[in-house]
Amino acid sequence: MALIIGNEWNLLFANNPKIHAFAVAKDRAIIWQTDNWNLVEDIDGILKSIQENSSQVSAGGVKYTRVSSSDSSYIATAAQSKGHLLLVRIEENSWAIAFAAPSAVPDLTVIDVKKTAIQLKGHI
Repeated sequence: MALIIGNEWNLLFANNPKIHAFAVAKDRAIIWQTDNWNLVEDIDGILKSIQENSSQVSAGGVKYTRVSSSDSSYIATAAQSKGHLLLVRIEENSWAIAFAAPSAVPDLTVIDVKKTAIQLKGHI
């Protein structure tokens, strides 16, 4: 599983280098994340914010404000050009989570994360 997620991360980053970090959560726990990001302590709050469709979410000490959300995705942007937090549902209890650079266009970048989530279905 880790190899599959790692391969998909490599493809995602190669396709969109504005995505700087990536993680996968399953059953409210981080099961894989890039070395430059640690969401282990934040994942409960992140998933709770999504479930409650909150207007704000916090990750890595940065507060993000929701831009858009649905049952299968959540897009949030941080103030002061601190980037974007993108979440896409992989399966019922699993999520692909990405951090994108401030210069990324969140509505377009989430499409790349959705493609990765599709590739991860059945492998998590």
